[in-house]
Amino acid sequence: MQALINALSQHPLLALAAVFAASLLEAVAVIGTVIPGSSVVVVGGVLVGLQVLDPWWAALAAVTGATLGDGMSYWLGRHYHERLLNLWPLKKYPALFESGQAYFTRNGGKSVFLGRFLGPVRAIVPVVAGMSDMPAPRFMVVNVLSAIAWAGVHLLPGVLFGASLQLAGAVSSRLLILLLGLVATVWLCAVLLRLARRRVWPLVIRWRDHAVAWARARPGVLPRVILSLLDPARAESLGLLIAALLLLGGAWMFLGILEDVLSNDPLVQFDHVVFTALQQLRSAWADRLMITATELGSTPVAFAVIAAVALLLALKRCWRTLAYWLTAVGFAQALVWILKLTLGRARPITMYAGMEQFSFPSGHAASSIVLYGFLAVLLARGKSPRVRSAITLVVVLLVGLVSFSRLYLGAHWLSDVLASLSLGTAWVALLSMAYLQHVRGERLPARALSLTALGALVLAGAGVVATHRAADVIRYAPRQAGATVTLSDWPSGGWLRLLARRTEVDGDYEEPLALQWAGTADRIEQVLQAGGWQRPPPWASRAALLWLLPSSPAGQLPVLAKFHQGEAPTMSFEQELDPSQRLVIRLWRSSYSVNTANNPAAPLWVGMVTRERLTHPAGLLTLARTDPDFAASTAQFAMLLQTHKVAVTIRHRDALAVLLLQ
Repeated sequence: MQALINALSQHPLLALAAVFAASLLEAVAVIGTVIPGSSVVVVGGVLVGLQVLDPWWAALAAVTGATLGDGMSYWLGRHYHERLLNLWPLKKYPALFESGQAYFTRNGGKSVFLGRFLGPVRAIVPVVAGMSDMPAPRFMVVNVLSAIAWAGVHLLPGVLFGASLQLAGAVSSRLLILLLGLVATVWLCAVLLRLARRRVWPLVIRWRDHAVAWARARPGVLPRVILSLLDPARAESLGLLIAALLLLGGAWMFLGILEDVLSNDPLVQFDHVVFTALQQLRSAWADRLMITATELGSTPVAFAVIAAVALLLALKRCWRTLAYWLTAVGFAQALVWILKLTLGRARPITMYAGMEQFSFPSGHAASSIVLYGFLAVLLARGKSPRVRSAITLVVVLLVGLVSFSRLYLGAHWLSDVLASLSLGTAWVALLSMAYLQHVRGERLPARALSLTALGALVLAGAGVVATHRAADVIRYAPRQAGATVTLSDWPSGGWLRLLARRTEVDGDYEEPLALQWAGTADRIEQVLQAGGWQRPPPWASRAALLWLLPSSPAGQLPVLAKFHQGEAPTMSFEQELDPSQRLVIRLWRSSYSVNTANNPAAPLWVGMVTRERLTHPAGLLTLARTDPDFAASTAQFAMLLQTHKVAVTIRHRDALAVLLLQ
């Protein structure tokens, strides 16, 4: 195993050649049915994820090999035709050829694309295509496209798995478990959805028919409600049922988020993780796009769309629809302001004054989902399922873009946006149920309504972008809140401003942050290196693969970089105690600086000291376990620092020592 890892790390051309050969041989007639080419290509993807192979060269090798393999099989079939059936090895597998020929007969030219993904016929279909005199240009186009898709389908899982091995060092084990749980949840949902469609849906239809039959035979309010929601003879029954489910789901989600915000539950801690992560991803071009999106959801644009639609409804004398329209947007806006003033939650970054300074819930997200959500209800009424799906997709994309822009620009917390979307969904669902039940005689000009709303959105949006862009660029410019404390204030009480424990990605509190160090990065590294500390190996190629070996010493392994509020450590250092354990320091740059009388302000770092012990489950690989005795690790580190004349002030919080260093 060690020799193989060294060969792959030091000779990536060998791995590229293996990917090319496997892709080619898997597509060769008959041979491809027994060659595990897909597995080799997935392994190539793993090496890409581990940064052993260049992704573009690996993709080129896989696509080229797959294209040439199918091309060779096609040429053999076109050149030899039925004579090929008497040659080895096809003459030994007549049933295999018959299945490939039947598949090609059923699907025609598209079988060249689809057959590449089907093991039993993947190496036979190109031969049959050649025997059937499929035009060469058409075959080559389909061949290249299928090779690209096949390479992507097999490389991508490997890349993700390889990257997850590096992710194990870029995040904590809890996040890795969270990601694996997310993958398992998606897979389980897909399985349950397929099972529900095959087994549960027929039962639902049967129960619905029984409920409808029972309701038709009885008078009263409950039977009427059941018929309005479930009777398939009524065109609006499905819409009412969906609206009822959205109402319940939206209300339940909003109340849950509100409870978390009021009680400062882990969702609020997760808000900080999302905020920090998005601020680190910001770039100039994405800022311009997100500012434009947030301007499309601004009050002037919303008012223009509301006014334009209201004017059209008044001209068409759709008075009841107009009343619902104004009620929808008016009540939603009033409710948002009431919640903002009642809760008074501060924004992540101060960028507004007056009543706009409050964060919960997001006005942009709430007005967007109510405005365009109820407009979608009006436009989709009486339309075909395809048209309704298209309208829903457009609204979801527009509302999603506006909502995400508020998170990206740092104007709102995640819980603000989720609360607005859930509250808006519930309100639109409630209104749509009432509208579908009580407004039946008005015929809406759907085409004129959609064009009017679109025109108002484009014109008002262009006007807001032209007039507000300069101010918005300044308003939403990336920045982080920070402060400077004096050297005397910091040990006396200023140190309490920093968090006591590391905050996991799920909002839970983890290891104590027992280090606070005022100094430049160069000074800190100089002090630690003098004490025998060193930078750990980076997460790349051979260093990452060493985790797969059971005999790797602690000093040669990369450090597991646990997140704090969504941010990886700025600096990490290690000191090997023996081949099976080491001390690890992780430091994050805080938003504070410490000002001294004679020196410029030094950045304030927060961090932790942990002892990692290596274990080797079943003698197959290496795992690092963090010693839960953080106090002992911190005390050992304090003794090492004092020998190098570093000023150490010890304070206690939650029965744990905190080292203040300068």
